Amino acid sequence: MAQQKKITFGGVDILRFLAAVMVMVYHYGFWVWAFPDGVSARATGGIPAQPAIGAWVESGWVGVQIFFVISGFVIAFSAERSTPLRFFEARVKRLAPAVWICAPVTAVVLLIVGLSWPTDAVTRLVRTGLFVPYAPWVDSVYWTLGIEIAFYAIVWTLLRLGRFHQMEMVAIAIGLVSTLFWCLYYPLGWADLAETRTLDLLLVHHGVFFATGVMLWLMRFKAVTTARLAFCALFLGGGVLQIASSVDVHILKVGQQMPFAPPILIFLAAVGLMAWSLRLDLSWSGWRRIGLMTYPLYLLHDVVGAALLGVLVRAGLPHLFSMVIVGATMIAVSWLVATEAEPRIRLLLDHTVFRYRLKAA
Repeated sequence: MAQQKKITFGGVDILRFLAAVMVMVYHYGFWVWAFPDGVSARATGGIPAQPAIGAWVESGWVGVQIFFVISGFVIAFSAERSTPLRFFEARVKRLAPAVWICAPVTAVVLLIVGLSWPTDAVTRLVRTGLFVPYAPWVDSVYWTLGIEIAFYAIVWTLLRLGRFHQMEMVAIAIGLVSTLFWCLYYPLGWADLAETRTLDLLLVHHGVFFATGVMLWLMRFKAVTTARLAFCALFLGGGVLQIASSVDVHILKVGQQMPFAPPILIFLAAVGLMAWSLRLDLSWSGWRRIGLMTYPLYLLHDVVGAALLGVLVRAGLPHLFSMVIVGATMIAVSWLVATEAEPRIRLLLDHTVFRYRLKAA
């Protein structure tokens, strides 16, 4: 019997990498000088403002919302033919190794640049390594992991109950609650609720993005129906409202006006490109490796990269040239983490934590 060809999503991996690069460039070109109170700005040791660069990259934060859409699609696809145990193992082996490798590096950098002290760094490191969903962590970028895990928990629960066939209904419910929240956000003046961590973890804030990803999965592998198209459009509208609220939050933090249109257009274009790419045969294995390296890139680039950027800028190198050097360095390190370090941690997990499954197999 011929072996069934494994389905890959090269376009999704490319988009995932580009989204991570967008977030990195946003931090280096804008956030490190526009928000001096931020941990990445303080990690640089202080650098001059770069409004010329910032005007081009200040919307790169929307890469996180793109990540959430991709997660909704990929997790629904991978869970459909999985068991609760295998799904749990796969998520642990996907999330934990990179965190256990990258978080200690970030903690050391925090100590070196004087943003932490030993007891504080250890506390942050332990909380990060244990995936505690509330701050403090070694780096603020870890705020997204609790949200991802909340979505994973819902999918795992459906698998455990033997109800994965209800994934569509559950995704629609998540998307409707999230969309309703953002529809009421401005009329009811819920600005304070936009920064509430508990609502983050309940997927009230970002559920629209995961639901959009699930709708894309359904339309790619089940059927394109009028109802699914309508829900996808509705959730995209909710996502646009969430992005608009994020612009408001950024304006308050940096104390200057920021445009609404660019992040919204980038997001909508990214979702459109993702949907289009799902029809293409982009099966080169290299895309998958590139997709895998985006996770350590996301975890490492903020504090570690910002500290290196500050060193280069203070040494007299132009800011833009320093960004290129630091970005290339972070990508190279992330590649090593994804291809060399993470597989070893996964192998260790297979022979320790998950050894009972291997014996049963």
